[in-house]
Amino acid sequence: MKSSANSVYLTSNLSITNDENYIVDCLVDHDEMPANFEANHVISFYVQTDLYLVLYFPQVDDRGFQMYIVEDFSQNIDDLVFLREMFMQLINEGHNPELLKKAHYKVDTILHMAKTLRAVIHKDAPDYYED
Repeated sequence: MKSSANSVYLTSNLSITNDENYIVDCLVDHDEMPANFEANHVISFYVQTDLYLVLYFPQVDDRGFQMYIVEDFSQNIDDLVFLREMFMQLINEGHNPELLKKAHYKVDTILHMAKTLRAVIHKDAPDYYED
């Protein structure tokens, strides 16, 4: 899947976009479009080895989508840690704590599963063992 022309790289493997057309297309393509636009949403899905994390903000003054893409997320753990820490910083600053706590938890869960996911995705990885 090609990235949006409006993507900005936060690190060499982590990008963010607010391009709502691109985000909605991704959500529809992966059958992840939320049904309720009055609630916060944190949606994650995978495209090959990349993690897509979509946040939806329902507030009238800040309504819309943000999408983070971590390329080859199971190999780029530092980028997941960066993303988790960024969410914690935003929570500490008081920016939409309800939504950002969900996003922080989602990234934290993926971090805890990263080694297992790396073994599944990259069968040639040194820590992969078949039964």
